[in-house]
Amino acid sequence: MGVRRISRRHLANGEEDSMRKSSTGRVRRSKKQWTEILRQFESSELNARDFCRHEGLALASFQRWRRRIAPAAAAEFVELVPTPSPSAEATSWALEVALPDGVCLRFRG
Repeated sequence: MGVRRISRRHLANGEEDSMRKSSTGRVRRSKKQWTEILRQFESSELNARDFCRHEGLALASFQRWRRRIAPAAAAEFVELVPTPSPSAEATSWALEVALPDGVCLRFRG
C-alpha cells in the first residue's frame, strides 16, 4: 500500500522519537510531528479513518491537527480587481463568492 507506519519508537526519518507521554499515558506529539503525519496521510491512498486506524492515531486528534495545520499551509490571498462596466450608465453591481464548503456569498449594490 505504500504507507509508512509512524511508531512510538521512530519518527518518519528514522531517529528516536521525542514524543512525550502525559500523566494519563497519552502520547503528546509536536507540531512538527503532526506536520509529518499529515504529509504522509496526503501521500497515502487511505481515507482519514483508515489512516488513523493503521497508524494507531485517535481520529479526533488527527482531525483537530489537520484543521490547525492544513488551513495555514493552504491559505492564499486572492485579490479581486473590478473591471470597468461596458456601459457608463450602469450603476448596479453584483459579486458572488463560492466557498469550498458549499457556502455561496452574494453581494449586490
